[in-house]
Amino acid sequence: MRLKDKVALITGGARGIGRAIALTFAREGADIVVADVNLEVAGKTTLEIEAIGRKSLALDMDVTDYAKVEEGVNKILDKFGKVDILVNNAGITKDNLLLRMTQAEWDAVINVNLKGTFNCIKAVSRPMVKQRSGRIISIASIIGLMGNWGQANYAASKAGIIALTKTVAKELASRNINANSVRLRRRR
Repeated sequence: MRLKDKVALITGGARGIGRAIALTFAREGADIVVADVNLEVAGKTTLEIEAIGRKSLALDMDVTDYAKVEEGVNKILDKFGKVDILVNNAGITKDNLLLRMTQAEWDAVINVNLKGTFNCIKAVSRPMVKQRSGRIISIASIIGLMGNWGQANYAASKAGIIALTKTVAKELASRNINANSVRLRRRR
């Protein structure tokens, strides 16, 4: 119960890695907000969390839209009164060789992965600063350090997340807000 009475917002929390994080945090005592563009699947994950005995809220959240993210954070504050943990997990890939990559493929990945991470950090920062505590965990990738064939957009977004997280850590440390990125290795 290392997270007893904490409130965690997990983006992309309906399935995959986000769902696994949400369920693990719930087992550790946290109440969980499952934010995802697929509200139906988010609702199913919420039911699994409630079956563990924790409170949960499913949010329809497009992380690329700051107004929607801010609206979601306000709903969390209304229901739980705080946000202790943010896990920036929402992410996509649209792999293609650089010479074939379209502007739409580039923009979609940068918007979800990097801009979405920025939007969520910005939205939770004010309440975390006010409560003088918080944890921000952003899912990055080893590809953000090494690059990879056919993944210029993904590599750039994950490298951006790493640099953004380092900056956020420096800016918010004095307010007892810890920011880290986790560099996952993507299987191909």
